[in-house]
Amino acid sequence: MEGIGLFESIYSLPQVTRYKPDPVPREALDKIIDAATKAPNGGNKQPWEFIIITDRDLIAEVGRIYRDAWLGALGATPPPNEPPVYRSARYLAHHMPDVPAMILACVDHTRGSTPYTPGQPIVRGLYASSIWLAVQNIFLAARALGLGTRLTTAHLRREEEIKALLGIPAHVETVALIPVGYPQGRFGPTSRRPAKEVTSYNRYGNRG
Repeated sequence: MEGIGLFESIYSLPQVTRYKPDPVPREALDKIIDAATKAPNGGNKQPWEFIIITDRDLIAEVGRIYRDAWLGALGATPPPNEPPVYRSARYLAHHMPDVPAMILACVDHTRGSTPYTPGQPIVRGLYASSIWLAVQNIFLAARALGLGTRLTTAHLRREEEIKALLGIPAHVETVALIPVGYPQGRFGPTSRRPAKEVTSYNRYGNRG
């Protein structure tokens, strides 16, 4: 299963909100997760866990929870002149129950550098520096294989429902719910601030 090059993936990595209904091959999902597990991480503790969701009933239920959490927070009715980025996110919220596949990125607090005490609340975000690198690998690997992704966290507002539905234990923190699928439309260059506007040499503000 060959993909495009690294820099082509980086330069054309959008946040995808509209997906074709085509199923995502198991081989592609396994390859994406394999890439995630190669990410740098603190102390090489590798505290990540990934749940691939392809069962249509589970996707529908997780998607419903996500949709209700998103609309509950940002409103069921779009405000006047809603920015395009929020219109896109709203579209995805309504259609999250229909995406072809999902990856739920999680952190196992028993595998971290800080001892975990059973029965005590986990410290959220403690291992963010490890898990976010793995999530970026997911995005790049998916893009290389012609698949779209999007970073979403709205499920955290109703995390306990997600954890109960998927049998996730108390010591595991959910971090990001990532839809995966073939995008409607084509990949293209992303709209970002030029590097020269955000880069200083040796002293802040010295643009070289």
